[in-house]
Amino acid sequence: MTVEELKDKLNSKKSTDRLRAAKQICKEKTFELAEDLYEAYLKEKQDKRTWETQSQMIKTLGVLDFKKALQLVEEIVNENIPHDMITICAATTFVQLKRKSIQDAQPILELLKFGSTSVIHGALYVLAIDKMIPTSNEIEEIIKICWDINKHKDRIGHEYGLEDSRRYLAVACAGWEKELTTNFLNHCIETAHDINSFGKAVQNANLIDDCKMSLKGKYPKVY
Repeated sequence: MTVEELKDKLNSKKSTDRLRAAKQICKEKTFELAEDLYEAYLKEKQDKRTWETQSQMIKTLGVLDFKKALQLVEEIVNENIPHDMITICAATTFVQLKRKSIQDAQPILELLKFGSTSVIHGALYVLAIDKMIPTSNEIEEIIKICWDINKHKDRIGHEYGLEDSRRYLAVACAGWEKELTTNFLNHCIETAHDINSFGKAVQNANLIDDCKMSLKGKYPKVY
């Protein structure tokens, strides 16, 4: 789609059109439409039914590094709603907009200290997708906080269908110094268990595979 076509889609009466436009803008990194996307989101957020479109718009604003959206996503993050996709995307975008560089993990640490499962999920997800490489001190602090983050109070009793956020941290470890990450990755392998629909503990194969890849210094292709 051309820039004008994307603009038209953002202003379409159909949520599916607006979602498609937001995805395309994100994929192609169409920076010249950042302001238009932001204005479209301000309208979109009035309709609670279109959570998927809102989530994608927020995600795209982060990819476009549209700083003007920082206050708005910070408000969403501070609501700290657990098990909420909009909050997850807002946490990821918050980090992308607030960090000073790809190495700056201070916004992540800020979120980890108070966040619900959604905020934590979004904060750790950005480590993986952007292949962030924080300072050694930041890495040690993140790992300390997240050692058993799978036992977060918001996750207990809701494990079925809810991703273990340590997976994203494990993926990011692929680019970090082994002496800082090996113990954590082995710990994740030993404790990689989820709860199935019958309430039984089952092995989390995805987490284990990601940890093994990171121990070899290789990023999983899924990211």
